[in-house]
Amino acid sequence: MNRAGDVGLLGSRTRKSFNEQELGQRRIMVEAKGFSVFYGNNEAVKGVTLSFRERVVTAIIGPSGCGKSTLLRAINRMNDLIPSCHVAGELLVDKMNIYGSNVDVVSLRRAVGMVFQQPNVFPKSVYDNVAYGPRLHGALSRGQMDQLVEVSLRRAALWDEV
Repeated sequence: MNRAGDVGLLGSRTRKSFNEQELGQRRIMVEAKGFSVFYGNNEAVKGVTLSFRERVVTAIIGPSGCGKSTLLRAINRMNDLIPSCHVAGELLVDKMNIYGSNVDVVSLRRAVGMVFQQPNVFPKSVYDNVAYGPRLHGALSRGQMDQLVEVSLRRAALWDEV
């Protein structure tokens, strides 16, 4: 997984390209150093070294099965849920090794959001699925949560469907 071509920042109407010097001035938010992900003995991600910089759009492109999704799931430790999965190397989020023994995985997942190509809902009510993220981030009253769920479903044009 190497960066190829132009890396740019997308604005509302324009696209600004960075030269290497400007790109180097952006803070590194996520960095992999010799990072590998294994399913049992199968090495799905092989010794990747790369970085994602603040406010820069970065694409990971490759054929099906090359490890793109596995790498992304590793950033918020979703692979921990797979019994045979283990990692090697370092994966840093904001300079912290997220596979260190002192990492609170729930706090990490609060900080590192994921938007999946195919949505996966929890086996709960529509209300509980919509309220899941906000519940992780703090205490809202029942009335505030009800309002947030309704507004969210209306914005998604789903309120009248559920």
